[in-house]
Amino acid sequence: MNSISSVRLTVPKTAAGEIIRQNLIDTVLNAQIKFVHIQAGAGYGKTTFLSQIANFSTKAVWFSLAGESDILTFVDGLSKAIRITFPNYDFAVSEYLPFINKNNFTTLLANAVICSMEKLPENFTLILDDLHTVKSYQIYEFIACFMKYAPNNIHVFIGSRESLHKELLPFYLKGNLLKLNQNEIAFTEEETFKILGYKDQEIYAITEGWPLAVGSLRILLENGVSSDHVLEIAKKTIYSYLFYECIGHLPSEVVEFLKVSACFEELDAQMLDAVLNIKNSRLMLDSLVSRNMFTIKTDSGHYRYHALFRDGLLEKGDSKLYDSLLQKAVKFYCEKKDYSKAAGYAIQLDDKKLLEEVILLSYKSLIKSGDFGELRLWFNALGEDISGLGPEILVSKGIFLSCIGNFTGAKECLDKAIPQIISNKEQLTEALIHKARVLRNYVSIEESNKVLDKLISEADNLASESGYAIIIEKLYNLCWDSKITDALKLCFGMIEACSREGNLKVKAWFERYLSAIYFFCGNMKKTVYYYEKSLELSNSELEYLDMHNTGIFAAKAYQMLGNRSECMTVLNSELQKMRSTGKYEEMWFGYLFAAEIHYQDTWINIVNGINCSYETTKKYFTLADEYAPLFRKTDFQMQWAKMLRLTYSLIFTNESKQEITNKISLLLDDAGDYLKSIILARLLGYFAAVSDYQNAVKCSKQCIEIGEKSKIYLHSSLAYGVIARFYISSGTKKEALFYTERFLTLCDENGIYAYFYARKDYDPVLKFAYENNIVPDITKKLMELVGYKIKKAYIKTFGGFSVLSYNHRDRTLKMRTKKERELLAYLLEAGDQGVSKEEIYEAVWPETESDNVKKLIGVNLAQIKKDLTGLGIENAVICHDKRYSICRDEIECDFEIFENKAADLDKKHPEELMGLYTGEYLSDFEALWANSKRIKYKKIVDELNALSKKN
Repeated sequence: MNSISSVRLTVPKTAAGEIIRQNLIDTVLNAQIKFVHIQAGAGYGKTTFLSQIANFSTKAVWFSLAGESDILTFVDGLSKAIRITFPNYDFAVSEYLPFINKNNFTTLLANAVICSMEKLPENFTLILDDLHTVKSYQIYEFIACFMKYAPNNIHVFIGSRESLHKELLPFYLKGNLLKLNQNEIAFTEEETFKILGYKDQEIYAITEGWPLAVGSLRILLENGVSSDHVLEIAKKTIYSYLFYECIGHLPSEVVEFLKVSACFEELDAQMLDAVLNIKNSRLMLDSLVSRNMFTIKTDSGHYRYHALFRDGLLEKGDSKLYDSLLQKAVKFYCEKKDYSKAAGYAIQLDDKKLLEEVILLSYKSLIKSGDFGELRLWFNALGEDISGLGPEILVSKGIFLSCIGNFTGAKECLDKAIPQIISNKEQLTEALIHKARVLRNYVSIEESNKVLDKLISEADNLASESGYAIIIEKLYNLCWDSKITDALKLCFGMIEACSREGNLKVKAWFERYLSAIYFFCGNMKKTVYYYEKSLELSNSELEYLDMHNTGIFAAKAYQMLGNRSECMTVLNSELQKMRSTGKYEEMWFGYLFAAEIHYQDTWINIVNGINCSYETTKKYFTLADEYAPLFRKTDFQMQWAKMLRLTYSLIFTNESKQEITNKISLLLDDAGDYLKSIILARLLGYFAAVSDYQNAVKCSKQCIEIGEKSKIYLHSSLAYGVIARFYISSGTKKEALFYTERFLTLCDENGIYAYFYARKDYDPVLKFAYENNIVPDITKKLMELVGYKIKKAYIKTFGGFSVLSYNHRDRTLKMRTKKERELLAYLLEAGDQGVSKEEIYEAVWPETESDNVKKLIGVNLAQIKKDLTGLGIENAVICHDKRYSICRDEIECDFEIFENKAADLDKKHPEELMGLYTGEYLSDFEALWANSKRIKYKKIVDELNALSKKN
């Protein structure tokens, strides 16, 4: 957004001899009320008092207001102020720019700011000074909304020359806001006498404790004016005379400097030297600071005058001279490429031509860095009427509006400019490229392609930077239009053309975008390869190229490769980049990918028995739903928005599932192949989750058909896996062999590994592949990747306890004693949490009084380990923090299969479970510790028997 002087974001430094208002500070900081409003006239020391509050606070955020008339500028300034105290504060106001015309925008923005502040690690004090300068009702409305729902970690102080604004008055009337007026912050007699150095009741009576008057009198005394003369001056007119009496004791050169420099809010010594054609600005400013002459030095090395002092200087100044100086400042900052300050002074001058010059010099770099908020303010200053704008500024405004998603306004500007720039080929190309972007989002991809195809046919050299700007838009269209083969062909053609031309720079740019294209193909290995290769490009190149994001695809690719950590690092970085740079055209799919990534991680965790929720997924789905149709009117975007909403409802709402799936089916025919494959993947996942395998297989086969036809393999790979799981579980071996081999082969070729981390679902696939010698090298690699181990032992617990060879169930492992067998059973029941030796003693050897029981336990643990080694299971007994457990990677237990099947059981087929229950759980042990499971399993069997009789 706009550049804000650091003067306004930093706590003013304590001046020499400043009186610390300790009693007042303690009063407000210790008050139970967390909102304080300080109202006082100019010169009553409210800013000094607020700075003291800030300095006595553990953490303070300072924001001096200066006539803000735009809510986004205000919130951006607030965010920057917070970031000075909390560098990791994560809030980008530009993210909310597209929603500014919504009726509830102020509330939406306030709630977003509150949520972001709640995440800050410490309590802090927020100070808003000079609230009276604000010129926007929306800002007051925002502050009121903020105060209503303010986070608990904040204490707010507001300084103003005016009484409570009507939006804040209700908080005072309800006792939620403490109000101090100027009488309460005026100097006491004691403080006044301390400042002056002597007591004089008459002076105190005349000044009434007005800090500015008292400070001015002190300056006069320090400059040799007698106390009698000071009293005479005070009796005249304090409000208008004291400043001039004070500066009357300064050298004429300094007085002249004060008068001419007063037109600048921030005093930059280097700029003043250039504009005033002098060389000693810093010396004079430092001298004014040392004399306490109403001049403050800021942390940034710049200076400012006291507001009332500056007002007094400006009142007697030469407005024509000031205009001339401000114009010089604009040119100075343009030369320094500090366009924000240059534009600020151009706006202050109300010189639209000068502002246009600044915009034309800077808009490309600002758009590249995503500084759309700044440009918005500048274009607003030019006015809404475009009839008087020249073609160059029209192009710049059209490009800006295109970037922030205002495609209606962009089209209007570009259509008006294009006929006027026919002879300027470079500018015309730039305008037409953005018109293609507008058409993609406002009309159709087909209409966008017509413009791009014409540009391609007329281009002098496509293997150049200007050629890249055209081709990248075409590649973007091809990918989202599911024409992946065409995208690959075009991109590789351009890479070869760049090689022939020797343009290695642009060649690397095209190679970078292969990361996105290969993602659409479903090849995660190549997606990550080209993404990581692109990181070798310079920062300035990446900043430019990121108008077409590839990192968000890489984040998903890392996840599919099984690298969750890198996935989250890249995802969070890319989302932050999109938000802070306002890449609104791509924000929707950034949030969509975030939702997909969090959904998949959460689903895998749940499958693996980890308790977690889909809250983060829901948040990103909601954001994607908001952004997909934002400012867009194309059928393409509307389809995405509808499909997102429907599948979101299918997964996370209680609406009629049949009705939702019917609606999705009706929309599928008109969707592009990539969108179809995503929606079908969600549908097949949903149907599989609710055990509707007939529809799961149907959707899977549709997804496979689309994937094979369009060469889009990410979602069709999942579909092969779902069908393989179905045929394996149903015992249909011929089909199971085919789909398992195709599934494993595709996953290996493309680096689609994440599914296999859902162990409960996909371990059976790996097991089937291993036992049937299906692509053995791939199967072995995948097993090692996810930590799958071949089962070597089968332990039977129903109708008696026995340990069998997994592949030869007729071979029973001989164990030395019955107690050893019971100890193994007890450890298996304890699971991963394990048990201590004391717990083993109480459960397995309660009747033993031997002092050597711990030794006895140790001997039996060692024997279990030795016996299981006979089945090829190494290091089966685990000891962690003095708790013992059994490593189950290579062991399968019948009671676990029973529990899993009971949880998933279709009540219409109870016979599937009855075959497992061959008798009471651990019937050959007395084992009182096993009673709860005996009762539990018997109850399940009784229910099944009852169901069986009923059917």
